[in-house]
Amino acid sequence: MNVKESEPAQADLQAWMCAECGYIYDPAEGDLETNIRPGVPFDKLPDDWTCPVCNHPKNQFTKFISQL
Repeated sequence: MNVKESEPAQADLQAWMCAECGYIYDPAEGDLETNIRPGVPFDKLPDDWTCPVCNHPKNQFTKFISQL
């Protein structure tokens, strides 16, 4: 299966969880409160982006592994 360059790779769609409050950044949903459109991978978020719930910085997030 060929993947177009403009389509994000599956790894880019990895969800990330805030270690402080448990908020989950899902690239498929983005963060509309801070004008982050859906489809933006976590590593492409601005360096000054913070958790929209508790304001912790990006370095306080870990990859989210679903238990489903």
